[in-house]
Amino acid sequence: MKKVILALLSAVAIFAFISCGSTPTAEPQGNTKPVEKPKQEEPAPVVEEPSPEPIPEPPAENFSKANEALLSQADSARQKAIDAGAEKYFPAVLAADDTFYDEVKSEIAANPNADHSEKIKEVITRYEALATASLAKEMKEKADELGLSDEAAANALTDFENSENGSDQKANAEKALSAYSKLLLAHLGAMAKSERAAALEAKKNADSVKAGVAKKAEYTEASNTFKKADSNYVAKDLEGAYKGYRTAKNTFTNLYETIAAKRAEAQAAIERAKKRVAEAESYTVEADSIAPLTGEVAGIEKEDAVLLEEDNFANPDDAIIDVEDSAEAKTAAAIDGAVNAAVNALEGDAK
Repeated sequence: MKKVILALLSAVAIFAFISCGSTPTAEPQGNTKPVEKPKQEEPAPVVEEPSPEPIPEPPAENFSKANEALLSQADSARQKAIDAGAEKYFPAVLAADDTFYDEVKSEIAANPNADHSEKIKEVITRYEALATASLAKEMKEKADELGLSDEAAANALTDFENSENGSDQKANAEKALSAYSKLLLAHLGAMAKSERAAALEAKKNADSVKAGVAKKAEYTEASNTFKKADSNYVAKDLEGAYKGYRTAKNTFTNLYETIAAKRAEAQAAIERAKKRVAEAESYTVEADSIAPLTGEVAGIEKEDAVLLEEDNFANPDDAIIDVEDSAEAKTAAAIDGAVNAAVNALEGDAK
């Protein structure tokens, strides 16, 4: 059976092989068009867009002109500090500030267009503080001469010297200046007020002996000195006012004493002359009783003879200079009240 099945399978395989090899190729029909292969679309050419040009950065701002303007201010601030006495009172601080300023100028020279405003302003602040501290130091010297002191003001000056930046220097310098100003206003102001009153009293004495007539030049100079002192008093130049009043007082006092002494001498001479005239008249009466004169005698004028030309004397009061009527004099007088208030306030603080 197996053999039969095997034979059948072999026959089928041979038949299939023969059928495949003998199949004729189909002829194309006359109306049949060849099948065209679909065209493949070519990719569109890639157009490269030009890359955008980089936007140029704006040019850096030029600060050279601004730097120059600030440097000019720094130079002016330094000169003011020197004028205020920085070289005398704080040479070490001035040297340190100058060193810092030189460093800033070197940085500017290396890069002149950059913004150096912050450091230049620091230079300006330091020099301004130095000028203020120098003024305070000068006031301290005046206070020392007058035997006055203020511990807080002195400490502020010490703190100024030890400060490391312009802001702290300025704060301490202004604190010291304010304290010494109040101290001198109270005490030196009181001294000026007292000296002004004394000068006015001395002038009244000089006017009583007609100093404006007897010593016109000296009297006028003393009056002008008093007026100048009033101007200083109003401007709060208390030291100048005090010295001016004192000078005027001394001049008026000297005028009064000198003229009064000469008047006393003249009056004594008049009294002596009157005495001699009286004695001469008694001798004349006695001689006339013994040997009276008759007729005109050579060397003796008639009773109605005019021996001197008539003289019209000017009013000596017209020579008096009024030093209390000007606007400054009235203001100075009003300041006396402010000085009293300042003294009272200072004394209250001391208590």
